[in-house]
Amino acid sequence: MPKMTNKQWVEQRVKYFWEQKRVFEVTKANFENDKYEFYNEMDRYFDDVADDEGKVSINMKDTVKGVGKIICQKITQMNIVFYPNKIKNLLSKKEQKIVIKKHYKVINWPGLLKLLKESGVEWKEFLKYVEVKEEVDQGELDKLIDLGLLDINDVKNCASSKVKTQYYKITEK
Repeated sequence: MPKMTNKQWVEQRVKYFWEQKRVFEVTKANFENDKYEFYNEMDRYFDDVADDEGKVSINMKDTVKGVGKIICQKITQMNIVFYPNKIKNLLSKKEQKIVIKKHYKVINWPGLLKLLKESGVEWKEFLKYVEVKEEVDQGELDKLIDLGLLDINDVKNCASSKVKTQYYKITEK
């Protein structure tokens, strides 16, 4: 059997890899199409058959060796935006310090340095050079709700939410 040249070997490897790449691309395209159809069908029928936890369990013991069951779960991630000014109205001053996180940004550093060098700086004058952004610490807010210090319905009026993402997760057990 004649020895293969480096060029022949490289050509065979390139051809093999090219074939594998084509198979992968076709498989990936088919999967994306199947995924699209799956999501559309699940969006129509899933809620009708899901259990109280939003899951569908399928026994696989007799069908696939080593797999007891597969579980399909609908995952919905929400984006919640709190309005700090509204939340403040529900909280005491002490609670505001815990729940409302303030971020300061100096928007005129030379002006601030000049002001600080001079004596007798008033707070209102200082604030002209600073931008304050407030955000709600959701973990701390949840603690106050859990302790019964805040009514969840009041908090709901201080926020808006929308679906961020929704997908179906399939796991094996």
